Amino acid sequence: MTEPRVAITDGDTHITVTEFEERQRALAGLLREGDIATGDRIAILASNRHEYLEVTMGALRSGVIPVPVNPLLKEDEVRYIVEDSGVRWLFTDSPVANPEGLERTIRFGADYDALMTDASPATIARYVLTRPMHYTSGTTGRPKGVYVAPMNEEEAARRSHSFRQLWGLNDKDVHLVCSPFGHSAPHRFAMRTLESGGRVIVGGKFEPLDVLSNVSRHRVTSTFMVPTHLERILRLEPSELRRHDLSSMRLLAHAGAPISEETKLKAMRVFPARSMWEFYGSTEGPATRISPEEWLSKKGSVGRASGTARTRILNEELEESPVGEVGEVWIEDADAERFSYWGDKAKTEAAWRGDSYSVGDLGWVDTDGYLYLTGRRHDTIITGGVNVYPQEVELSLLEHPQIEDAVVFGVVNQEWGQEVRAQVVPVAEHDLDEETVRAWLSRRIATYKCPRRIEFVRSLQRTATGKLIRTGLDDLYN
Repeated sequence: MTEPRVAITDGDTHITVTEFEERQRALAGLLREGDIATGDRIAILASNRHEYLEVTMGALRSGVIPVPVNPLLKEDEVRYIVEDSGVRWLFTDSPVANPEGLERTIRFGADYDALMTDASPATIARYVLTRPMHYTSGTTGRPKGVYVAPMNEEEAARRSHSFRQLWGLNDKDVHLVCSPFGHSAPHRFAMRTLESGGRVIVGGKFEPLDVLSNVSRHRVTSTFMVPTHLERILRLEPSELRRHDLSSMRLLAHAGAPISEETKLKAMRVFPARSMWEFYGSTEGPATRISPEEWLSKKGSVGRASGTARTRILNEELEESPVGEVGEVWIEDADAERFSYWGDKAKTEAAWRGDSYSVGDLGWVDTDGYLYLTGRRHDTIITGGVNVYPQEVELSLLEHPQIEDAVVFGVVNQEWGQEVRAQVVPVAEHDLDEETVRAWLSRRIATYKCPRRIEFVRSLQRTATGKLIRTGLDDLYN
């Protein structure tokens, strides 16, 4: 007798393809019985678990939009997202105080299972009709929901097929989730794998040894990671790395933050080299990607736009910048999902120019159209009338063999307008001094880009997807 196909493995829990389909239909029925209609929002405040995917996909396949809420957020931050998005129901794995306007809170566990058992299954679309309304990371202010209206089934099928074809997803895939579903990339890869008929392994809190063990035990073929994940894996003892068979991996997609050349080259020696694909995108949408073969000849690039998209670099007058000149990155794509920022018409209008959109990143393209990022518009330091891009300085600092992490930012300077500062995390058991690092750095980048002050700290603040949190750093020194 043939073993039933497994859709999701969550620890010792295995959900078959048939069970997963039934549970999504039950979830859709539960929402319908509660008069939750197409376009309405529900929130999910939970760590990664199989129920997260059945709520997400069951809702999306019936036109209801889930709003993932990061469980690491504080109570006031959770309240802001719940109230701002206007969600009607909240699904959660922890006790929470009901924010204003919330109609119902459902706890995962016995209560949730009982409701699902009693629900009358509803008819749902073959594919998700839109995407979850993830909130931007909020590293520059209040986060905003990125909203895409539900589409018809034909359009939904086309977009699903396009994504799966782009990344080669199929029914033989075993996808390992390494990042929280509260972020768009891991969520989307998991959903599209399930739409392909593949299997998803739900990982919990990221632990390097657990990840390697899962890859080896389940013969994982694909995953999404951020550079911080790769760096933690590479810190393991060589004997630990060799102990795990990672040969099944065909796609290790990474994004979310800059990656150092050293980290990428080391990762390509640990994992199958041809699996290491990098892409650049945002909660708002995908932009570029680069194969491992391309990257070896275009080190530092995040690739070229795919399909119908085109990368444009515009100056402050919103005119096309020459090749090699830094400007704001815009993605022109008539076929892009037309997103808006929930409840913020002005921000939405500022993000779009015709068929092009931007999230405020800065970069330049070479003669072959490959994109190189230099940071974000709001992070640019203007010192003595000259622009300094923190990301460029950070990547140079990270090339130092005794530096583990670094953040660069500007502070007010009465003479120059701003001056460049840095916080640096030394590699354990190494003593560094400011002048030695500055001297080392000045041999690699222009003197005006070198931090005037360097503070050594134990750790830096990052989001769950590895992005540096710069907000408030300048206030520490002003």
